[in-house]
Amino acid sequence: MIKLYIMKKKIHKNSLQSFIILCFAILFTSCHQNDVPKADKVFLNGKIYTVNETQPWAEAVAIKKNKIVFVGSADEAKKWIGNTTEKVDLNGKMMLPGFVSGHDHLISSNWMKAGVSLFSAKSKEDYLKLIKDYADTHPDEPIVFGYGWNKDTYGGWPTAAELDQVVSDRPAMIFDFTIHDMWFNTKGLAAGGVTKDTEDTVPGMSYWRRKKDGSPEGVGVEIIWLDAFIKAGAWDPDKMMKESQEILYNKAASCGLTSVINQGLITPNLMNLKRYKEDMKYSFELLDSLDKAGELKLRTFQNYVYKNADFDVDEFVNDALLLKSKYDSDRLRLSGIKIHPEGNWNSNTSLMLENYKNIDSKGMSGVGKEKLLEMHLKANKNGLDVHVHVDGTATTRYTIDAIEASRKKGYQARNVLQHYFWTHPEDHKRVLDMKIPVNTTPLFGSDWGGQAKDAYAYLGEYRVNNYFMKYTELPVENGHNVSISADVPSSPVNLLDPLFSLEGAVTLKDPQNEESIKFPPTQTPMQIVQAIKAITIFPAWQARMEDKIGTIEVGKYADFVILDKNVFEVGLRDIADIKINATIMGGKYTFKKENHKSISHVKLTEPNVFLPIELGCCEHGQHHQH
Repeated sequence: MIKLYIMKKKIHKNSLQSFIILCFAILFTSCHQNDVPKADKVFLNGKIYTVNETQPWAEAVAIKKNKIVFVGSADEAKKWIGNTTEKVDLNGKMMLPGFVSGHDHLISSNWMKAGVSLFSAKSKEDYLKLIKDYADTHPDEPIVFGYGWNKDTYGGWPTAAELDQVVSDRPAMIFDFTIHDMWFNTKGLAAGGVTKDTEDTVPGMSYWRRKKDGSPEGVGVEIIWLDAFIKAGAWDPDKMMKESQEILYNKAASCGLTSVINQGLITPNLMNLKRYKEDMKYSFELLDSLDKAGELKLRTFQNYVYKNADFDVDEFVNDALLLKSKYDSDRLRLSGIKIHPEGNWNSNTSLMLENYKNIDSKGMSGVGKEKLLEMHLKANKNGLDVHVHVDGTATTRYTIDAIEASRKKGYQARNVLQHYFWTHPEDHKRVLDMKIPVNTTPLFGSDWGGQAKDAYAYLGEYRVNNYFMKYTELPVENGHNVSISADVPSSPVNLLDPLFSLEGAVTLKDPQNEESIKFPPTQTPMQIVQAIKAITIFPAWQARMEDKIGTIEVGKYADFVILDKNVFEVGLRDIADIKINATIMGGKYTFKKENHKSISHVKLTEPNVFLPIELGCCEHGQHHQH
């Protein structure tokens, strides 16, 4: 009996010790788990392409406040889920980093898209009928506006007399498809104060087309019409800028954009420094008020546009620095300076090294190579990057010269060639050797709007095959920085979607036209992986934000876009038709669709969400309906 008692006592003692050890283990584990921070949102079960080369794919992402705290497998993500964590089951849908535009004008430019769209016209008669029908059905509008005419589709330069045939009772002002030229009727010219004595800003580049007696014929080329637009009472900045910003930012969010390099505030005051300063000031105040209210839907990095060579460079740089001192956050920033020295090649107003084929001229520049050099050196010295509109071969060469001179001074600038349309082979080699970053718009290099026909007619086959749209030859796979974007408003607003540009880059075709033919015929399209970088991490680098956006990585801002299809799994000609399910910027939805059938609740007890139904997503439509 004594032995049995002792044995029972030992058993009891050992059990007690085991129980105590178990309690401590549970307590320690519980405390350890409680130490793991819980996420505000967790996205699960997705095909997440991170654009991070060290971890290109993931199933789940967790975010806390506005930052990414976890990227990995769905199982590993569970430790980030707490009682208040919002969970979204992506149900196999694709997530990408939030799209970044390297070149659009989204703050005020929608005023250029007022009135009747003329893109469907195929002849002079079509243009005039569309304008007449619009004017007849909008009798109370004091000025008839429109946009989208092309002089080659029209059959030559349109005239005021022709526009008078369909609108004679009030002013009419119609933008061309590039938004650089404007067509007036007689009352429009009169309202704008345009007469025989009105001087041309830069003869041959920014000028009024004239009759033999010198009186205006009806078209103002390369934004010479700005003052006339203001004098006619067509510009109301407080109303038009605010309305434009709201429309374009909502559209951008619906297209998956979370950031934009706004390549210049485009207003009719562009050529008047005093008035343009006021417009810039107002634009930043408007965006800043939205940011402070938590309503700014795009990270906005705005460049200050230099187009008038009469503007003093020192004063201009100082103005930019003053704006940067006030606005320099990760959500709103004066980023740098944009130089717009010329017009467009398809109006013969870009500066070439050799004559155009269709006229005995090399084109013109409104900002000479001396000013290009001066602006680069002074801006770069003060920490401002410079982006230059380079359309013609001569402008491209002079800009490369300026970038090279800046680098020799030791300035660490990220100067970017914008458009990169026509480049002499010798200068293309310099871009390769110096690894100069580039932005372009694939649509502008396609056969959209008759541009293939124009390219052959204006520059000839040799230059088309050897000079045009060389961006696809830049080794993106080896890190050469190339971004692609829509350049709204020169592109129609409904083509803003980065996926539209992506399809254009990987096919060299117009995504909205099933009959489109690859152009230029000698170029090789980008690969999908390259093109995704061109709408994410590469423009982020151009904005000096590559350490904060552009990829899905721990520590970066929670900027994402969720697609209804996988870009790697659809046909190349179907990429532009992929829909946006949701856009998230800084951890908050800026656009989402409700009750989307492909998104399901996570079967857990914590809060769940659906990705919402369309609230007005990017409407570039199916190919045959564009």
